Amino acid sequence: MKTQPLPRVTGELALTSELKPPHAPLSSQTQRILYLLAACIALTMTGYGIAMPVFAKRIGELGSGVQALGLMTMSFAFAQFLLSPFMGSFADRFGRRPLILVALAGEVLANGAYLYAQSVPLYIAIRFFQGAISAGLLPATLGVVGDRVPKEQHAQWTGVIMASYAAGFIFGPALGGFLFDRWSYAAPFAVSGILAFVALVLVLVMVPETRPASSRVQKLSPISEQTKWREIWASLPRPIYLFATLLLIDFIATFAFAFIEPQMALYAYNQLSMTPEQLGFIVGGYGLAMLLGQAFLGTLSDRYGRKPVIILGLLLNGTLYLGLIFVHSFGLLFPVAVLAGLGDALFIPAIAASYLDIAEPEHRSQVIGIKGSVAALAAVMGPLLVAIVSPWTTPLSIFAISAGATLVAILLAMVLLKGRSNIEGSKEHVQPITSSH
Repeated sequence: MKTQPLPRVTGELALTSELKPPHAPLSSQTQRILYLLAACIALTMTGYGIAMPVFAKRIGELGSGVQALGLMTMSFAFAQFLLSPFMGSFADRFGRRPLILVALAGEVLANGAYLYAQSVPLYIAIRFFQGAISAGLLPATLGVVGDRVPKEQHAQWTGVIMASYAAGFIFGPALGGFLFDRWSYAAPFAVSGILAFVALVLVLVMVPETRPASSRVQKLSPISEQTKWREIWASLPRPIYLFATLLLIDFIATFAFAFIEPQMALYAYNQLSMTPEQLGFIVGGYGLAMLLGQAFLGTLSDRYGRKPVIILGLLLNGTLYLGLIFVHSFGLLFPVAVLAGLGDALFIPAIAASYLDIAEPEHRSQVIGIKGSVAALAAVMGPLLVAIVSPWTTPLSIFAISAGATLVAILLAMVLLKGRSNIEGSKEHVQPITSSH
């Protein structure tokens, strides 16, 4: 079998028609750093998930309801939308480790503030702060992947990192409900803060900086506004159309799920007559398939190319929206949800690795920050638009809109994401990874 190095992507996503040989294992130090970061993110996201079921109860105790919860959700996403690109840029300039430490410390402070908050506006303000302070966590962490992992293993390790995010959202809410039922609202926030503090200490003690000192800027010289925007434009991956296509596909995929999420639970209860337990199994099956899939299937796009895996992931994920339209029993909808979760498990690492592939090393975190900003915008617009259109449409129409949007994303990927096959003589080879400390 003929083998070639995976090319640097300049306008085309890597696509292979042959099975690639096994990758050389990462150094033990690099694996330790990545697994530690994944564990710390899992701890932090578990704490985040713990607090989720508490908010509705606590807001109700303070005399508010759905509107206040909606504002809390939107304030978090809006803060991420505003600040993710800037936090990513800071991680490129000053290093990954400071941004990760700031995000984890912010989680500790936010959970402490929740313990003492006694008004809805204060809860909304804390959520905005939490979204802002944690906006650099994903750009900095995936920046570490770009720093220490060769390109042909980007999706594999991106999948491990993203699976750690999913783990917290799956296991956190159940633990949060358990703590709230037995020790009231203070216990979940206290445990969430403790988990974030443990993660903070682990990173502080055991995770080194991975961005080479020679690549970091310690002091910024004053520059004009025009020059600053020129620098931002110059830092974007080339060709711009490929970067814009990835952002648009990412936006559509995030928007499609956010658009149906508020309607899905009501539809399951009112039209399908499901019990909370059955809905929990469906959501849990989706989440568990996404978690395990990201942990173990991320390497598929490293072996077979980003484009086909992105398309396959979108196709499988779209089965959820079609299933909600045509399937009316729990027994059939559960496997549909699992299949859709596997679709997300394929899509998320593949598209995240695509950003790392095309980004210049000195701008990786900024590029991931822009990705995060676009996803946050989609997470805001989805619930907002469904709230606007729901009085004039049916649940099935809402699911059909998300299915149609996913089809548009698939067509964009098929037409605009170009692939290469059997490329020889690549100009760029993966360089040995050396410690920067």
